[in-house]
Amino acid sequence: MGRWKPLDEGLEPPVRALVVRLREIKDQMGVSTATLAAKTAYSRSSWERYLNGRTLPPRQAVEAISRVSGTDQAPVLALWEMAAHARSDKTSKSAGPETTAPGNERRESREPEGRPAARRSRPIVIAAVVATALAVLTAACWMTLRDESASAPSGQKHVTHAAVRPSGFACHYTRRNGRLFAGHRADEPLVVLNSGGQQVVEVQCLLAYHRHSPGRIDGLFGEHTEKAVKELQRAGGAAVDGKVGPQTWALLRA
Repeated sequence: MGRWKPLDEGLEPPVRALVVRLREIKDQMGVSTATLAAKTAYSRSSWERYLNGRTLPPRQAVEAISRVSGTDQAPVLALWEMAAHARSDKTSKSAGPETTAPGNERRESREPEGRPAARRSRPIVIAAVVATALAVLTAACWMTLRDESASAPSGQKHVTHAAVRPSGFACHYTRRNGRLFAGHRADEPLVVLNSGGQQVVEVQCLLAYHRHSPGRIDGLFGEHTEKAVKELQRAGGAAVDGKVGPQTWALLRA
């Protein structure tokens, strides 16, 4: 198989993770893009766009390539969900300002001089105040979690509820029957490098609680998260393989 073209440096990290995984699946199949198109009912040009990061593939295309390759769909679809979320956020942020509806120009011209500008500026001021308040609240929650954890007695960690992490994901720490949970996934599947989804957010939150920083809590199991898992395993006397299995879940829930 030929070498892949480098992906655009500006590609969103979740989208990049999905494209890299789709490329791996295609390479494992050992087929050309034309053959992949025939097997999945998506055109060759479509797959070229998907595999080069120019277009986010639809969910059905991800299901199709997973099905024909015999790959477990769940981890790949989890990556797709994270990518779709990142792409929708980027689209909403890049959307331009609303245009004035036909006829509104005439109605605004009848307003007394100065009033339309003041009326238009009011939503901007309100939005700025709300954004500032949210930023202050997020910083306060993070500092409170850090200070309370630092002041806890030796061997005892403070459990807080709904601690907001800097990346935007909330870690809702609770204990049930002596086991720690972060509010994202109750079951404990095998979680490994390049996987993604809510189970990864749960792992990252619990790693942060135990003071093994996974980097950004973004739901993507990358090198930083793997390094933090190995640190936890080494400190807990478990096999140091960077994979979150039953033994490592026990350390995270402790």
